[in-house]
Order: sequence, then C-alpha cells, then structure tokens
Amino acid sequence: MTTDIVFGAIADDDTGASDLAGMLAEQGVRTLLVLDLPDTDQFMAWSQGYEAVVMAERTRNVAAALAAQRTHEALQILAKRRPRVGQIKYCSTFDSTPEGNIGQTIDAAMDELNEAFTVALPALPVNGRTTYQGYHFVHGQLLSDSPMRDHPLTPMTNSNLVDLLGRQSHRRVGLAAHRDVARGPDILKQRFDELREQGFEIALTDCVDDNHLETICRAVADMRLITGSSAFGMKLPAIWRERGWIKQTHAVDDTGFEINHDVGTLVVAGSCSLATRKQNEYLAGSGVPAHQVHAVDLVEGNHETKDLIEKVRTRLASGEHCLLTTSGSPDQVNRVQELGRSKGLNISEVGELIATRLADLVRQILETQPVRGLVIAGGETAGAVCRRLELGALRVGRNIEPGVPVCFSLGKFRLPVVLKSGNFGSIDFYAKTIRVISGNK
Repeated sequence: MTTDIVFGAIADDDTGASDLAGMLAEQGVRTLLVLDLPDTDQFMAWSQGYEAVVMAERTRNVAAALAAQRTHEALQILAKRRPRVGQIKYCSTFDSTPEGNIGQTIDAAMDELNEAFTVALPALPVNGRTTYQGYHFVHGQLLSDSPMRDHPLTPMTNSNLVDLLGRQSHRRVGLAAHRDVARGPDILKQRFDELREQGFEIALTDCVDDNHLETICRAVADMRLITGSSAFGMKLPAIWRERGWIKQTHAVDDTGFEINHDVGTLVVAGSCSLATRKQNEYLAGSGVPAHQVHAVDLVEGNHETKDLIEKVRTRLASGEHCLLTTSGSPDQVNRVQELGRSKGLNISEVGELIATRLADLVRQILETQPVRGLVIAGGETAGAVCRRLELGALRVGRNIEPGVPVCFSLGKFRLPVVLKSGNFGSIDFYAKTIRVISGNK
C-alpha cells in the first residue's frame, strides 16, 4: 500500500495532541498538529511533506454522540493522506467518566476503519503513569487515590481500567497482563491472538517501565489502529525506520520565526490541577506578575476587563513575562460548579464558559500587543484559546519536557505556542519554557 504519511492520530484535546506530537518530533518524525477539523483542501495543503499528523478534536468532555461523530469525520479527513497506522490518543491519566468518552471514540474508530481488534495503552512511564494487572497508577498512587480524583470535569475514582473501559465501550475488553508483556513481543502477540479467539475486541495492556513499552510497540507495530497515550510516539518511530517506512531522522525544526525579545511571554493557566497550581505559585514567587481572574466572576460575567487588559499589555510591552490564571483549589472549584448549577449549567458547560471567557481576554490582549510566546496550561483552556486566536495548525518543535513541545503557529497569530496538560511538567516548567522560547536551550 502506498501511503502519504506513516502515522495519523486523533487526540481528545489540544494538550494531548501536543503531547503525542512532541514525542514524535523528538524522535525525528516531521510532525504537524492540526487544531479542529479543516476542509480537505486546507488539510492537504497543511500536511504536505509531513510524516505524521495529529488532529486535536476536543472529544473528551462533549456529548458521547458528538465525540463519536468528530472521530468519524477526522478519520475521513486523515484517510486522504492514507496513513499506515492510526491512533486514538487519550490522556495517560485516562481522564473520562463512566459514560465516556474514551470507549465511544475507540468504538467509532473501529467502526470507521472496520477493525475487529485493537489495544489500549494508557500508561506513560516517563511521566509516572503505569498500569499493573489492569489497575492504573500515577507516580505510584492508584489513580483513584491521586490528585486526579479531584479533577473538576473528569474526576477519576475507578482505577480498574478494564472495568472502566468496559463500561464505556460496547466491545468486550480483556487484559494483556504484566506477565504477558514481560515475556517479550512474540508472547504478547500470542496473548492478543488468545484474546481475539475468546471474543475480546480491545486488549487493555499493562505497562510499568520503558522495557515494557518497547515490547508493546513491537507487538502492535503491524496493527492498523492503536489507542492510548503518547507513549507510542517514543518507540514506534525507530521500528518504522527499521522497516523503511521513514527513510531518515529529521532534526527538530525550531526555525522560521523571528522572536521578539523586547516583549514578554504570556502564560495562561486555566487548569486547576495540583501540578499547575504549584507551577503558578513558583512562577509568581520568582517575581513574574500574576493576574488572577476569578472563575466565579467569569461565570457571572462580572470580571473587569479593561483595566486588566491594559495592565497585562503594559507589562508585556516592557518585556515582562505575565501569568493570567483562573486556577483554583478543589474547594473553589466546587463553589464555581454550585454557581453553575444554580444557573442551569452542567459541569462541562461551566468549564467551557470559563475557558471561553478567558480566551476572549487573551484575544483582546494579543490583538494590539505582540508577545515573545504563548504558554497555555490545561486542555479546556488550550482548546478555547487556540480556536479564539485562529491558530489553525502548529508545526511541532522540540520537547521542553516529555510530552510538552514548543510549537509554531501557522494561523492568524504566528508565534511560538506551548500547550501543557494540566498534570504535566516540573515545578519550574514555565521558567524552562520561557528560556526555550527565548532561544536559550
């Protein structure tokens, strides 16, 4: 089969798409990140010359039927480039609810591609996400005991991912356990065959370290459809080169933008995760001005915009970096959700409203004030800001930390962009990012 690209993926949000795209780019794969669904002509123009395309379709928190529809439509667009391998990408913390949407998007992909069997690999050992006997862990804690239990939109209270995925999908979910993975790719393939024969259609796969990841990637390399975290992007490229699917290793392309060092970088944090809150505190403690926009005020529509926008613009123009944040503690999140319920909004609608109004503030700042770069923390926030700024697609550069690359917008605002999952990154991640954007590797 002649193909235009080796790999095409559909991610459930923008930060997740950036995560996978960064892993691929770090392995020398020329990668494009597409934000939302373009028309065919635009997609073909953007994707010309790339080896991998990752599409951010924001399927995590929408209605299940809409998530399935977006998956079908994105796969139909990707098919124009005839990828050898397709992936449904979701977060390594399996952000979801008992109703979905991970299961629904896997089902939609299997239906669209007429695939009878696939794997689910949520683990990402390099970032402390591991799976053992079907139970998922975050830095050694059961998922249900980790800070993910307090996620405002998708609280994770069930660590048994075989059970959780089985409740979401209409397909049977089995387990390829640690003992199968530890015995190497051939034994693992045999386990997949056994599961097929037993009537299972999805194999949830244990993975606790880098050696396991290597084994899994070799065992699934011939599959047309895989599902899981960005971990695939770390090991599959070397296998593709062994097979001649990719002819060379491309240096990560960080060129093409003239960075304005006279202005500051804008950091926008909407995630309420513990990791992002600590990063916000660290950045503010280093002397970077932090501007808190209270989520309650955004829901009420009472936030003062004129003075805030002017303050941020002035500081950015003088070369100062600025933090604009709505992040809050679990107690503050609960109060915002109660306010939303009093207005007839569900949790997802409250999150979308906050993200959208924060994105409007960012757009107003950037319309008249250039920035050195833009850093966005949180999947919902990234989705809203990227679309409000009409960024369109991103050329993917080097990873700042695993799963978080610096990208370069090809849309209306052409600037360096970093999209960070709320749970990712070291405490000084923002400082590292500003250095990379400034050209100090």
